[in-house]
Amino acid sequence: MCSNHRLRWALALLLTLGLPWPAAAGVMLGGTRVILGEKDREASIPVKNTGTSFYVVQAWIDAGEGHNKTPLLVTPPLSRLDPGAENILRILRVPGDLPADRESVFWLNVKEIPEKSKEENVLQIAVRSRIKLFYRPAKLVGKPEASRAQLTWAVSPSPQGQGAVLKVGNPTAYHLTFTALNIDGGRQQINADMVPPFGEMSYPLTVIASPQAVQVNFTTLNDYGAETPEERVQVPEGDRPVAVKAELVPVAADAAKR
Repeated sequence: MCSNHRLRWALALLLTLGLPWPAAAGVMLGGTRVILGEKDREASIPVKNTGTSFYVVQAWIDAGEGHNKTPLLVTPPLSRLDPGAENILRILRVPGDLPADRESVFWLNVKEIPEKSKEENVLQIAVRSRIKLFYRPAKLVGKPEASRAQLTWAVSPSPQGQGAVLKVGNPTAYHLTFTALNIDGGRQQINADMVPPFGEMSYPLTVIASPQAVQVNFTTLNDYGAETPEERVQVPEGDRPVAVKAELVPVAADAAKR
């Protein structure tokens, strides 16, 4: 596995020593997320070797780093993928308890292990791709595409006693994944990720010194991994998030033509 820290360290080492850098990642996943429905026999995602040499592909599912025990499995867990070849990873449910009133989220990990180089002094790195895997019970209330309209919002005092935080609540049974969360026309960009079902997230606000209303522009990801149209919402000051109607941000004429 290769963390960002280790990858930066490896790049610096290569530049320092003048060692040849191996080719970029050759194994590509055919999606950015996988959804397994309760009534589905399985979910699948293709993997393709776009490189010029073979890779050993290792695949596994976890519930977060260090939490490898899950009621889901992926097959094949280990396979050889020749140049230009494609394989299908299949995700299956196995016995184990999962909530019936909300989605559960896991991670699908795919690591490409290159063949041993015949050259000397070549640094090889096993690259890991990691995407979200959602298990979706059959009797959830509402539709996932309608969930972002039900988000709740508030600007509240910081728990530390100074400053303010943006609170985002998710009263739905589905995970909401942000791709952008911009405050007051881009004065602050929040690196937001995912608000869990029936959960709430808080993000420090650096553009205001105390709680006050702000405008938030946001986009999310849909079931296909595509970005939803940009919306904006006027978030009021308050201790608890409340429902506020969002509106679509008009698309500029020149952008629409593209």
